[in-house]
Amino acid sequence: MSEVNGCRLPDDLYYWVDKHVWAKPLEDGTVLVGMTDVAQSLAGKIVVVSLRSLNKTLVRGKSAGTLESGKWVGSIPTPVAGTVIAVNEQLKGKPSIINDDPYGDGWIIRVQPSNWESDQGELVTAEVGVQAYRDKLEADGIHCGG
Repeated sequence: MSEVNGCRLPDDLYYWVDKHVWAKPLEDGTVLVGMTDVAQSLAGKIVVVSLRSLNKTLVRGKSAGTLESGKWVGSIPTPVAGTVIAVNEQLKGKPSIINDDPYGDGWIIRVQPSNWESDQGELVTAEVGVQAYRDKLEADGIHCGG
C-alpha cells in the first residue's frame, strides 16, 4: 500500500486516475470496481449510493451508479466495459462504507468484462499507477484525510 498526500493507494489495483476509480481483476475472470480513497475524500461523507442493476451492460466511462454526499452528487464512471454481475448491497443501508473502506467492503460493482485486455491497457497499476496519482494529486493540490 502506498500513500500519497495522505491518500491510500494499493499497489495491486488498476486505476483510472482522472476519474478516481479502480478495477481489480479476480481469479474467476470478473473485475471488481470501486472508488479510490481520493474520490471518497473529495466527496466527503457519502449518504446515498444508487447502483446499476444486475445484468446491465456498461460501456467504459459510463455510469456504474450515482452517489450523493454532503457536498457532491454525481455519477461513478466504470473503468471497465461489461455486464454487471453483482452490486454491493451493503451500500444501500450504509453508503459510508465507501468512506471507511473504499478498497475492501466499499467496492461498488462486479463486472464480467467484455474486453478486459483492452480496458486494462487504458488503466495504470503498480508503481506507474501510484506515480500517476502522485502527479495528479500534486498538480491539483489534493490531500486526503484531516
